[in-house]
Order: sequence, then structure tokens, then C-alpha cells
Amino acid sequence: MAIENETAGAKFDLERSRFRQLILENPNYFGNLAESPFKPVSPIKGNTSYEELTCVGFNPQTNFLEATIAVKLPNGYGGTLCMAGTTEYVRFFVDYGAGWEDAGLTGVKVHDIPTAKDCSGAATKPLMYVASLRLKPRTKCCNHPVLPKVHAILSWEWVPPAGTANVGWIPPWGNTRDCYIQIKPNPWTISCIFDLLSEELGNKLKLPQIFEQVKYQPIPLPDPPPFTLAELAKQYSAQGGKAESAAVDTHRFATQELHAALTSAGGFNLDSISTQTQVWKSIGLDWAAALAALNETNANVSYEQLQCLGMDETLPERLVATFRVKRPEGYSGQLCYPGSQEYVAFWADWDNTCHWTYLGTVAVNVHDFKKDFPQDGVCYSAILPVDLTYHRRTCKEPKIGRVRAVLSWAVPPSPTDPDSLNYWGNRIDAHVQINPGEPIGKPTAKIRNIGGIPLEDIFTSTTGMTTPGAVFAHFPASPADGWGLGRPCPFGGSIHVEGPFFNHYFYRVKAHKLSDPYTSFKTLGDSFKLERWDFGFDSQISTGGFFAYRDPSQYLDFTLAVWAAGGDGDDLWDIQLDIATAPNEASIIGSTPWYRVQLDNTAPAGPPAVPLTMDIHITSGFGDCQDTKQGDVIDGIFIADDVHFGGWSLSTEPNSLSTPSNQPTVTGLAPTSPAPAPGGHAWSLDTGNPVSMKPCGYVVRLDVSDRTIVGSMPGQHYSNHIEVGFCLRKK
Repeated sequence: MAIENETAGAKFDLERSRFRQLILENPNYFGNLAESPFKPVSPIKGNTSYEELTCVGFNPQTNFLEATIAVKLPNGYGGTLCMAGTTEYVRFFVDYGAGWEDAGLTGVKVHDIPTAKDCSGAATKPLMYVASLRLKPRTKCCNHPVLPKVHAILSWEWVPPAGTANVGWIPPWGNTRDCYIQIKPNPWTISCIFDLLSEELGNKLKLPQIFEQVKYQPIPLPDPPPFTLAELAKQYSAQGGKAESAAVDTHRFATQELHAALTSAGGFNLDSISTQTQVWKSIGLDWAAALAALNETNANVSYEQLQCLGMDETLPERLVATFRVKRPEGYSGQLCYPGSQEYVAFWADWDNTCHWTYLGTVAVNVHDFKKDFPQDGVCYSAILPVDLTYHRRTCKEPKIGRVRAVLSWAVPPSPTDPDSLNYWGNRIDAHVQINPGEPIGKPTAKIRNIGGIPLEDIFTSTTGMTTPGAVFAHFPASPADGWGLGRPCPFGGSIHVEGPFFNHYFYRVKAHKLSDPYTSFKTLGDSFKLERWDFGFDSQISTGGFFAYRDPSQYLDFTLAVWAAGGDGDDLWDIQLDIATAPNEASIIGSTPWYRVQLDNTAPAGPPAVPLTMDIHITSGFGDCQDTKQGDVIDGIFIADDVHFGGWSLSTEPNSLSTPSNQPTVTGLAPTSPAPAPGGHAWSLDTGNPVSMKPCGYVVRLDVSDRTIVGSMPGQHYSNHIEVGFCLRKK
């Protein structure tokens, strides 16, 4: 690709290049804090010159919320692909009708990548990224559609504040998007059936007591058949070839039948055509007029429209196309019925040859929503996993791919012609960045992540700890050090080993303790489950310690082995993967290097543990567990420490609406700084301010956490707590 002149792009804004420093010096430097003692210096809100959130969508099958991000410029993102780069954070909020709920944080890593011309002469910017978040949705029966509103905040380098009060927060760099989504309904249950009967009869039916314990158990009812043409005509009140009430054209709801006639193989059968015409006439439809109307329809976007296309770079990588359903009707039935399919065909030109390769077609189920249909429509996302194992280059050579998505309602798009458009739908093209990596031309032993952290973020040849800038592979907005201080983190508990799949090959994962490689040697052959893209899980069971690689297009995660390391102590261990053509030692054709990881499976512990890493006492008055009077200030000391210390917190219990309590205060020590034995650190509790605590028995609780990555997930560490009590009497 030819690189364009980037002189202007290289001179990115001072506020961009010194962003962190400016915020640290003045948290309200950009003037986007509603209440702050700091005065704005350079007000910037919602600047989208560098990045822009272009679409928000949802996939009801997988429950993935999707945010598509356009990265527009060559510079201003923290360095090249060989450097740490920066993060585009996205926080989602969901409103089911009773107010906003914070759904969580995600993000993508971005870098400085030169703008170039692709083989067709088009600029490679913007690059389209997708940030995904798994939603745990509220669901109902199909007779009560759930169409919540989603609000997403894109913010470069500044984590959007958590909490529903911050829905209106505007970042300096980034923007917000809203759209309604549709939640997949519950399977049929006894409760659903009684609810539906109550609606039909206009009278609330009471569920018999005998069904109470099983009212939410799924009932294996057969799926209802699709509506016939006559039923659709009646449903859409079609008269004279057009629906009067909903304005659903005959050639819309009859698309499949008309398309079959237009594309059928073989010669014409006049008797069949005559019969078809009469059948249509008997239900008030004009066959010839509808056939002519459909034949003149091409790439119509009045019902649905593809709006965004990008790539989610978390493993397994996937292309995400987001489309908007615009009308309440015209989709072949409501939610309790089969409805219809929006098909999205994906194409790619990974190597910039101007030759499209068909990747596959994804179907998304859509329905009519006669009631409460949002004015701006409903946003869906089609997701296709892609295997880019053989398309990578090193970080010194950014690789940009051309991708295309083709949307077609009811009739699948062509798998052979990337330029073909059907009756309903459209297509869009985009440029995406392919994650760098070691170029390979054939199946090879490869590990991508250990304990949820990419290999490049672990010192795998020395300490076995995470690097200062380490983030979770599947949660790029979550640093390994959950307190955001970039401290090195060890691993513990269930450690997942992940890497690319090479279908029809086999692999084995081994581990041994560095200090005792022979007697500690083990094969990580415990069975585990792989989540499928379509539905459910498949068990992965070893044969003599070897597992079979699976088809990479079928699975949501690329787990190779699950190491139950909780009982393997606090030592340095090495991990290695072998690849083989058959499940035996003689068939091994390659191995990875040994990758080092530091284990820490020891939680902070109080007395009588040695070493003592947590403790708390009262030093004022008569000491621990004694009486004190209302209004007294209680003084004490606490110990909070660990080999890999994370953080501590102090609290007073109970602390409720009926029995409010004040919280302990600590001066001169941050919650992320240890208070080691023997002296520890001082704390105090004023029982009279800011509220006058009621007479009661209280405890001051100390929680201590290490920073071990437990279970390969963010936010999970080894922790413990200890309390000291006192009795508060009346004055």
C-alpha cells in the first residue's frame, strides 16, 4: 500500500499528546465535569476528529452488545503497533423502561497506523474497530417483547464514569450513541402459557399451586410453522396488492415465493403459472403486479439497512455488521412466531489483492412489533468469527484488510458474487486492522493467552509476572492490576491457556515447576467445555493427554487447556504446547518455547498465620471488644500486607438505614499501599460524626486483597477479612 503524506496528521493536538498529564494536573482541564473545584482550561467535549462511535447494536443469540468505532487519523493514539498504544473505552447503559442501568465497560486497543491507499485507490482510514460486551439481559415470554434502549459512551483514554448518574457524561475525545435493541424471549413455560391465556381471555388466571415449583421450567413445545401467504395477507390487511393499514407491500411479504418463481430452474410451466395466479386472486392478491414490483426492487433500504461494519480483535476475532430494522411490520410475524431472517454475507480481501473471498453468511431472526416499536427502529448485529492465523504480519508492518458485508432480507445473498444485491438490503465496505503476530504458513504450536493475559503482556522468560501495561485479552478495558497501578501480577486458581485452533490436528499442554522440573511434571489434560457460537457447549476430552483441535469457525472461545493450579503452590512454573498429527508422542511435529508463569495461591491471612499479613486491633480505652460511649473517638491499628499486595479497605458494620454508622478514617496511607507487620498503621472512628451512632454492638472490618489473577478473569483475587468488635453505650 502506498502511504499518503501525513505531515498534518503528525502534528496532533497538544491536548491529545499530553492528555494524561493535563488531567492529573487539573481533573477538569477539559471542562467536562459538572461539579468540580477546578476551573476549565481548554473546554473540549465530544471531539470526534480522532475517533467516533458510529453504531450500537445487539445480537440476541449471543447477547453481545456491539459498539463500532471509526479510528480516523494516522497519529494521536500512543505509538505504533510495537508500542503500548492507547485505549478506546466504551461504557454501555441499558434502560428497560424504569431507568438506566450500568451494563459495564469494554474497549479496544488502538495505535498510530499510517494512512495508505489500498489496491482500489481508496484511503485505508477510517479503520473500523468493534468493542463487545456480554449482556445479562432481562427476559420475558415472547408475548411481551423486551425492547430496551442502549446508551454507549466512547471515550479515548478516560474511563467513562460508572453509575447511572453518568449517562449524560460527555468525554473530551469521543461521543455517545443510542439505539433500541431486542432481547431474545424466554422459552415457553407454564407461567408464559397462563400469562398468554389471561391476555386472550381478558381475565387474570391464577396458576394452580401444583405448578408453582415448575412454573419457570422450559416446556419443549414444537416451533410454530411459518405463516402461509394467505395468513400474511390477512395479517397485513392486503387489498389490491398493498396492505392498507401497515403499508406492507405484497411484493415484500411474498418475497420468498416470488423469488422462487423468478429464479426457478428449468422451463416455464403455463399450467403452474395459471394455478398460482388463481390462488393469489382467491386471497385478493395480484400475482403479475407483485412479480413486476419485486423485479423492479433492488437494494431497497426502507425496511432494514446495514449501517456499520468492523472487526472485534479479541480472540477469536470476528467481523460485526450492524443493521437497523426501521419498521414495525413487514417481517413475517410477531415474536411468538418464526418471523423472518436478515441475512448478512461477509467478504474479505485480507491481502489487498482486489479479489474478494467469501467468508460466510450469518442469519439474524427478526419479527414484527406492532406495539411500542421505537420511532428510530431497532439495532441488530450479525457476527461472524474469522480465522486470521495465516494473515498476520509483525508489528513493524501494519496489515490492513478490506472487508464487505451484504445485507439481504428473506433471500440469502450470493455466495459467489460480492457485488450482487438482492431486493431488500444493502452493502457496505470497510477497512480493518489485522492484529500483528508471527507470520506462519502452516499449522504450528502456538499459545496466545495464559491466565487471560496475552503472552506479550507477561514476562514469560524471566519473572512470570505481568508487564506494567498488561490488560486482559478478552477485556481490553481491564488492566491486569485491577487498581490501575501497573504492578506486576502473578496467577492462581483456574488458569486458562488459549491459542489458535488448527482443525484436524492435535495438541498437548504440559507444565512443570521450575525448581523441580521432573517430579512436578504434569500434562494439563482435564476436560473442559467450549462455548459454541450457535448454541450450547461442547466437551473437550483428552486422549492420553492430547486434545483434538476444533473448527475455529464454530466456537466463541479458543481455550486449549484449563489448569487447576490452585493446589500448585506459589512457585515459578513453565508451560509448553506440543502440536501433533495424531494423539500420541510419536506424531508431535512442533512445540512452543517454555513460557514461565509465577503462581501465588496464598491469600492474606490473620492470626495465628505466619507470616501475619492481616490483623486489626483497638488501641484506645480498654482495647478490643470492650464498651465505649456514644461520641467517643476510637483509635486502632491494622496490618494489611502480602507478597503481591493488592489493596485494603476498612468499614463499620452494621451500616443500614435503621442503624447508620460512620466509617473508619486513615491518614497518610493509600488503600493500595501495604501496612506491614509488626507496627501496621493507625485508624480511627468517630462515633459522633458525621452521624451520632446508635447504641449497638459494632465491628470494624478489614478487607485485604492480593493482586493475583485468579480464574483468568479481571476483578478476581485472593482476599480475606478480619474484624474487631466494640459495644457502643449511651452517654
